[in-house]
Amino acid sequence: MTNEVRHLVLGSEEAATTVESYINMGCPFCSTYIEVIDEIFAPHIESGEVKHIIKHVDRTNGALLKGAVAGTYLNIHEPEKTYEDMKHLLETRPEWTASFEEALMKLETLGLVEQEGHGARSKEILDEAAERGVRVVPTVFIDGDKFDFPVKGTNEEIAEAFRGKIESS
Repeated sequence: MTNEVRHLVLGSEEAATTVESYINMGCPFCSTYIEVIDEIFAPHIESGEVKHIIKHVDRTNGALLKGAVAGTYLNIHEPEKTYEDMKHLLETRPEWTASFEEALMKLETLGLVEQEGHGARSKEILDEAAERGVRVVPTVFIDGDKFDFPVKGTNEEIAEAFRGKIESS
């Protein structure tokens, strides 16, 4: 694409390790994933060792469609605030994914507004996800390689997989 498509990026551009997470805020497995990796990645992001790129994938089935709507409200130009909003939306996912009205009310309560440029970003992410074989969310790449982890595992199993990988990078 000729337009620069930006993503939600946490951490330094010079980080030795780059983590790319394809997620959807309507997904219960993404909720668990972000909860678990937030604690693991935070010190590595703060120290400049890890850059975390979060790519919100629009999907059209069930709660994922409400997540796609919520994704249009993510302001990638304010990464720290947006990450906190995203974590809050993931934590409270059952409260707002039952209907579009509840989703929009939740976004309004948080003071979020629909962002310009989301359409181009969404298309770019969907095209890239298809090229990389991303079929489910969450899907994670570390330094360009797909990282398999127990998506439906316990918090402890997910944490163990990421701790081992990040500490060995």
